[in-house]
Amino acid sequence: MKTAKKLLIILITISIIASALIISASADVPMAYGAATVDTPVLNLRAGPSTSDNVVSRLSEGDIIVITERTNSDWYKVNFRGTVGYVSAPLLRDVLTAENFNALGRVIGDVVNMREKPNTDSTVLGQYNQSTEMTVIGINNGWYKAVYDGKTGYIRSDYMEIISGQKPASSTATTAVSYVPQPNLPVGQQVVNFALSFLGSDYVYGGMSPSGFDCSGLVTYVFKNFGYSLTRNASGQYRDNGVKIDKSDLAVGDLVFFSSNGGAGVTHVGIYIGDDEFIHASRPGVGVIISRLDSTYYLDVWYGAKRVIS
Repeated sequence: MKTAKKLLIILITISIIASALIISASADVPMAYGAATVDTPVLNLRAGPSTSDNVVSRLSEGDIIVITERTNSDWYKVNFRGTVGYVSAPLLRDVLTAENFNALGRVIGDVVNMREKPNTDSTVLGQYNQSTEMTVIGINNGWYKAVYDGKTGYIRSDYMEIISGQKPASSTATTAVSYVPQPNLPVGQQVVNFALSFLGSDYVYGGMSPSGFDCSGLVTYVFKNFGYSLTRNASGQYRDNGVKIDKSDLAVGDLVFFSSNGGAGVTHVGIYIGDDEFIHASRPGVGVIISRLDSTYYLDVWYGAKRVIS
């Protein structure tokens, strides 16, 4: 009996030590609270949560930041492309969303799981070791949405650090991830996977190649790869291609259209990728990104949807 008790004590001690090691592996990078968009022309990133603290960087309107801690009602501790500091909370909008988020992340643990959805019960898509660098394209409930080696999934934010706003060193100048054909998948999913291979590509007005796309150029290029010939501009694609569908009926691979001129006509197009998200060539300086249909901006400018893939 004494031997059994000693063995039990040893096992409990080992368990406690192992747990402490696991916790310490990610203790230096806190779980991300959320994300937000800068809502003022210039926002000071300070060394501490006070206007008397030194300015370490200046952010611009529209920049997306990771919130790692809500210090109080007035200040957030944040990470912007690898620089950590504090910003004034009232000068942010879309808190907890991550529209247009794009950064470089580095895995900080060993055998870290990438999961299909942002929870520990979800399917494991891959396991990655210390220092693996990935393109981070979103944040959801404390998890980073990441793209790596043709896979898009979620990694707990305390097992990844944001190190810059650049693409991973393994990516090329024209694409963030490589595309691996998977003919066993539905065509809509194949279209989306191919489009995702151009995440991070530059926006070029009139562009229709991996060296640069505009919104309709990306759509035209992607669909041409699967044998679909589409009208070149966004308004023409809405007018000429596919069949109209309701927003509630959207499926992977459908086209989504927007109007920034008060509904007078189509001005922008993207490809629906599921879960209320779409991929599109956004604008100069931003390039090809993933955005959410339920964000305030895209709710306001929604125009309609078309299904090209029958």
